[in-house]
Amino acid sequence: MSACIRSGYCCQQGVCSYGDWDEGAHQCKHLIGDSPGYFECGIYDWIIKQPGAEMSPAFGAGCSSSLNPVRIEMLNT
Repeated sequence: MSACIRSGYCCQQGVCSYGDWDEGAHQCKHLIGDSPGYFECGIYDWIIKQPGAEMSPAFGAGCSSSLNPVRIEMLNT
Protein backbone atom coordinates (compact mmCIF):
# COMPACT_ATOMS: atom_id res chain seq x y z
CA MET A 1 0.00 0.00 0.00
CA SER A 2 1.27 3.46 -0.85
CA ALA A 3 1.63 6.12 1.80
CA CYS A 4 -1.38 8.33 2.34
CA ILE A 5 -0.74 11.88 1.18
CA ARG A 6 -4.10 13.17 2.41
CA SER A 7 -5.48 14.04 -1.01
CA GLY A 8 -9.11 13.78 0.15
CA TYR A 9 -10.00 12.09 -3.12
CA CYS A 10 -11.76 9.03 -1.73
CA CYS A 11 -13.91 11.06 0.65
CA GLN A 12 -14.91 13.30 -2.25
CA GLN A 13 -16.04 10.29 -4.29
CA GLY A 14 -18.15 8.55 -1.67
CA VAL A 15 -18.44 7.74 2.00
CA CYS A 16 -17.27 4.81 4.07
CA SER A 17 -19.67 2.92 6.33
CA TYR A 18 -19.14 5.57 9.02
CA GLY A 19 -19.51 8.59 6.77
CA ASP A 20 -22.36 10.87 5.78
CA TRP A 21 -22.60 12.57 2.39
CA ASP A 22 -22.76 16.37 2.23
CA GLU A 23 -24.72 17.17 -0.94
CA GLY A 24 -23.72 20.83 -0.93
CA ALA A 25 -20.01 20.19 -0.58
CA HIS A 26 -20.08 17.00 -2.71
CA GLN A 27 -17.97 15.08 -0.17
CA CYS A 28 -18.19 13.29 3.14
CA LYS A 29 -19.25 15.72 5.84
CA HIS A 30 -16.43 14.43 8.07
CA LEU A 31 -13.67 15.41 5.62
CA ILE A 32 -11.75 18.29 7.15
CA GLY A 33 -8.90 20.38 5.81
CA ASP A 34 -8.50 23.12 3.25
CA SER A 35 -6.72 21.49 0.32
CA PRO A 36 -5.05 18.31 -0.96
CA GLY A 37 -2.24 17.36 1.35
CA TYR A 38 -4.13 18.77 4.33
CA PHE A 39 -7.34 16.71 4.26
CA GLU A 40 -8.15 14.20 6.97
CA CYS A 41 -11.06 12.31 8.43
CA GLY A 42 -12.61 14.35 11.22
CA ILE A 43 -13.86 11.22 12.99
CA TYR A 44 -10.78 9.02 12.46
CA ASP A 45 -10.01 8.69 16.19
CA TRP A 46 -13.58 7.57 16.87
CA ILE A 47 -13.68 5.17 13.89
CA ILE A 48 -10.51 3.28 14.80
CA LYS A 49 -12.01 2.45 18.20
CA GLN A 50 -15.02 0.73 16.60
CA PRO A 51 -15.24 -3.07 16.20
CA GLY A 52 -14.30 -4.05 12.64
CA ALA A 53 -12.59 -0.76 11.88
CA GLU A 54 -9.33 -2.56 11.11
CA MET A 55 -10.94 -3.69 7.85
CA SER A 56 -13.19 -0.80 6.90
CA PRO A 57 -12.72 1.96 6.10
CA ALA A 58 -9.46 1.24 4.35
CA PHE A 59 -7.66 4.42 5.37
CA GLY A 60 -4.92 5.11 2.85
CA ALA A 61 -6.04 2.42 0.37
CA GLY A 62 -7.20 4.98 -2.20
CA CYS A 63 -3.74 6.43 -2.23
CA SER A 64 -2.45 3.41 -4.10
CA SER A 65 -5.13 3.71 -6.75
CA SER A 66 -3.94 4.71 -10.20
CA LEU A 67 -7.43 6.18 -10.63
CA ASN A 68 -6.75 8.94 -8.09
CA PRO A 69 -5.90 11.95 -10.29
CA VAL A 70 -5.34 14.21 -7.28
CA ARG A 71 -2.60 11.91 -5.95
CA ILE A 72 -0.96 11.71 -9.38
CA GLU A 73 -0.95 15.51 -9.71
CA MET A 74 0.42 15.97 -6.17
CA LEU A 75 3.25 13.51 -6.79
CA ASN A 76 4.17 15.11 -10.11
CA THR A 77 4.54 18.64 -8.75
